[in-house]
Amino acid sequence: MRSSFILIIIVILGITGCSFDKTVSVIEKKEIKTQYQVVDDKGNILDFTDTPRKIYATTLSLEEILTDLVPLERIAAISEPAADPKISLIADKAAQISLKLPQKVSAEQILAIKPDLVIVQENSNTAFIKTLKDSGLKVYITKVPTTLNMVRQRIINLSVAVNEKQQGNRIIDELDHKTKFVKDVIGTMSAEEKKILMGYSLLGVFGSAEGLFNDICINAGVTNGAALAGLVRGEHLSKEKILEVDPDVLMFSDYSSTQEGDTVLFRKEVLSDPALQSIKAIKNNNIIIIKDRYRYAASQYIGDGILDIAKKTYPEYFKKNKK
Repeated sequence: MRSSFILIIIVILGITGCSFDKTVSVIEKKEIKTQYQVVDDKGNILDFTDTPRKIYATTLSLEEILTDLVPLERIAAISEPAADPKISLIADKAAQISLKLPQKVSAEQILAIKPDLVIVQENSNTAFIKTLKDSGLKVYITKVPTTLNMVRQRIINLSVAVNEKQQGNRIIDELDHKTKFVKDVIGTMSAEEKKILMGYSLLGVFGSAEGLFNDICINAGVTNGAALAGLVRGEHLSKEKILEVDPDVLMFSDYSSTQEGDTVLFRKEVLSDPALQSIKAIKNNNIIIIKDRYRYAASQYIGDGILDIAKKTYPEYFKKNKK
């Protein structure tokens, strides 16, 4: 009789134990809704147990990507420059995000908004990034793009990080559509028709061969005059070099976000400079003006920059081939 009783107890405990294991398993499955892993551009592994809902990006180019990748309510805060219609391409979207942080944001200001993902560029201050990481925040570090292909890859990588791959693909498709259209149009031109373009900021001629603007020029079907002259990043291009290159087109920005000053006045000074009157661009009045953000568009807006430069440099070709 006693043996039968013990056997019954063992059976009951066995049944209860199985039921308990199943219950724990169900609870665990409910707690982990989504789980994925990404590797940033510095090789850091980030594990996500859920899709990030409070994201902060530390540069305007990253904000440009983010505002197209995710619903605006998933952006914890936006920078003040992003909301400035004079320089920003996303001012209308930034206006819908209530919290604005200064351009030179501190680690403490970011920590205060408690984001579940912070996206930074690799050229950010090392101590700044370390403070964010040491505080327990997820920090995704991205390279600074110097080519169109790097910009494309940046968008793809960030779409994976924020768990929006489909939207990322849509952005890439639109970007590719613009760049392919330009390629198709300029592909009908002869080598002799290709023009040399020289870009100016308020600091002078810009666009070294290693920079993103040079690749924008290549994709727009123009030769970057600064690279042709051997301009080194951080250095100044002499008037003698400008005369030697003899650009067909001079390009200016509608506004400069890098230095205070009257953009229109600066443009007039360059175009009226007695030393430059012999270059083809000035003699033929071949001057184009683009949005300042297009100069180094390290986001999906690189497609708009390429298209704008190409259309304004070769208007006769794009009139024949309307998009």
